[in-house]
Order: sequence, then structure tokens, then C-alpha cells
Amino acid sequence: MKAMRIEVKPKSELESETLTVAKAFDQGKRVKPVSGTYFESMQAVRKFLTDKRLEVWRTIRDQKPASISELAKMLKRDFKSIHSDVMLLESIGLVKLKKGKGQRGDVQTPIALVSELILSVA
Repeated sequence: MKAMRIEVKPKSELESETLTVAKAFDQGKRVKPVSGTYFESMQAVRKFLTDKRLEVWRTIRDQKPASISELAKMLKRDFKSIHSDVMLLESIGLVKLKKGKGQRGDVQTPIALVSELILSVA
């Protein structure tokens, strides 16, 4: 697996970089794809990547639960809160959900997409 870079940059800096890339693209220049996830402040990072959500991601990465229900049991938390955390982690690309068939119907297996998070503050 790979590492994901999480960067903290002021909004003005992100807008400036986006404009520079757009201009280069319009001029037909080769543009290197930007990867990573960006936040405006450490407060925003802490609000999104809480200790509990990081625990969910680590459990998915290390213990590879077969379903969200199994993940909730592993963490001794209710399904609804775990499901919500998994959906947020999926939205920034830390995990994906693989759909399959289980004993009681459809099952969503959470799969970690990265093995490491790297935090960079500009």
C-alpha cells in the first residue's frame, strides 16, 4: 500500500496553486497531477481526523474486518457511528467499500487504501 499526504495550507495558497496549474494546462503545458488531501488549518484536520476515526482506519488497515458490522464489534461501538466514520474516511480516499454477498444479504467490506498518513504543514 501507499502513503497519503495530508497538507495544511492557507486557502489563498491553494487557490494560487490551482490557478497556476490551470494556466499551464490552458497553455498546453504538461501538468503534474496534484495528489493528497488539503485542509486550511490544523483545527480542520483535527475535526475531520479524530482519534476515533483514526482508530477505525487503523483497525481496517491492520485487522481487515469482513464488514462494517464486524468492525463495529471489534471496536465495541454502534454500527451507525462506525458507518458514518467509514463514509467520511472513504470520502477522502483512506478506505473503500467493496460490495459483496453475505449470509444475511449484501455486505460492504471496508478496505484500507493507504498504509500511512503523512502530515505536512506549510
